[in-house]
Amino acid sequence: MYQRRDFEIFTVSALEKVRGKVRPQLYERENTALLGERFAFQVAYRSVGATRTDITYALRGVEEDHAQVFQVGEVPCTNPVQENSDDYLLTDEPCTMPDILRKTGRAGMVAKANYWQSFYILLTGLPEGVHELKFRICDADGELLGEAEYSLRVIGQEIPESELVCSYWLHCDSIADYYKLSLFSEEYNKILRSYIESAVAHGLTMLLIPLFTPPLDTRPGRERMTVQLVDVEKGGGKYSFGFDRLEWFLRYSEQCGVKYFEMSHLFSQWGAGFAPKIVARKGGEVKKIFGWETQALSEEYKEFLAAFLPELRKWLKGKGYYGRCYFHISDEPNALAFEHYRECHAYVKQFLPDARFVDAMSHYEYYEQKLVDVPFVATDAADVFIKKGAKDYFVYYCTGQKDKFVSNRFISMPLERTRILGMQLYLNDVKGFLQWGYNYYYSFLSDEAVDPYGTTDALGRFQSGDAFIVYPGKDGAVESIRNEAFYQGLQDLCALRLLERKIGRERTVELLEQNGMQKSFSDYPKNALWLIGLRQKINRMIEEA
Repeated sequence: MYQRRDFEIFTVSALEKVRGKVRPQLYERENTALLGERFAFQVAYRSVGATRTDITYALRGVEEDHAQVFQVGEVPCTNPVQENSDDYLLTDEPCTMPDILRKTGRAGMVAKANYWQSFYILLTGLPEGVHELKFRICDADGELLGEAEYSLRVIGQEIPESELVCSYWLHCDSIADYYKLSLFSEEYNKILRSYIESAVAHGLTMLLIPLFTPPLDTRPGRERMTVQLVDVEKGGGKYSFGFDRLEWFLRYSEQCGVKYFEMSHLFSQWGAGFAPKIVARKGGEVKKIFGWETQALSEEYKEFLAAFLPELRKWLKGKGYYGRCYFHISDEPNALAFEHYRECHAYVKQFLPDARFVDAMSHYEYYEQKLVDVPFVATDAADVFIKKGAKDYFVYYCTGQKDKFVSNRFISMPLERTRILGMQLYLNDVKGFLQWGYNYYYSFLSDEAVDPYGTTDALGRFQSGDAFIVYPGKDGAVESIRNEAFYQGLQDLCALRLLERKIGRERTVELLEQNGMQKSFSDYPKNALWLIGLRQKINRMIEEA
């Protein structure tokens, strides 16, 4: 290790948010990883006394195709916390925070005076063995400013593939709006592929499929861009359907690595009061035939569903997709909507008798009365399901999961709080996860599009970072340190699955409980070093078993 008096450099954990005037604390010079695991660490640096421009870097000890180097960029964290939140945060004051992973060349960067910054090094595909890495930073004249070393030992045990049913809602209209592209045009599809592949690379296995424009996060009486994949024609009092675009989208998703398909909601959000926006060709024109003006169980919409759902089921079965599909009634129905939701579910179920229904809902009665096959339960409400011994439920979080120390991914949160979810999913034996905003670049209820580089809080309604976890780049999705931390958590889950194969589930659960975790989503040690140390212990046990 080398550094000058006027320049500081050292390696830190990937869980550190290296930020401004705060001296980094998570020093880390070595670690272990499983074979096939994606591993990351950071190089923190600070120029003392003067800003330096045109600095360059070099990474030695690893082949280029096994390493990506990013400069961590800051974004505004204008809404770090909401009322009634807990205090497990890095800040409760508006500020800028590190988040974006910017791809960079080897030159042309700036080291700000007396300001901590970092490079993020992402390692993939490394062979078994010890890898000694050196990271050097030089000034504009090529003079060495500092060098930091890092040692990674890759264990000869391969990390298993994730079995989690994992969905992050990808908003097709948001891509079209931001990039000013025609929906599903050739140029649009290239950007879309980038987003889907990004999500798959970070754990997504199930993709939201817009059969019709999803009735989500839309102000009553207003509309979002039409993204409907099913062609509908109405004539002579009858409906006919075309599935060519749907088939293209499903195949396109499969090519990107998607395994399961989450069919968009058949009724509006928060209680199933209305039909989704649906357009149809009628009399030679494409017109909206259903929407906010259509009551959910009106005769007109029931007639439509009676025609559409059997045709959809037949087509999906014929193409071999049906067994990998999940269906929705309405997102987040509350207790007051119970009886109405029951009626909607009963009506749809007669046409999809063997379908699997999922919805985000946290009231146990829906599950108890079998109105949903697999509920997505909010993590701060999961204790009821845990205590009652429920086995077949998934979990989700969104803006509302801000207290009880549950995991989330707000920009103001420490990264270990984002990562801990993986171990919690294992301990509670939960096999599915949902988050609503992979790329929601809109204000609250989609009133207007926003620039996510300047607006991270949906114009003040959500905590900064809740609505998206990737940024729009020139050629597609740009990653964030939050997205990487979340995926590290999913790799923790996979590592625990591997340990279970070797020593059994009972002993693996005992390991987590003996190290301070309990069967809930709130009770665990709130400490990054604890989490890093526990994962190292899991790796040692895998190696020794």
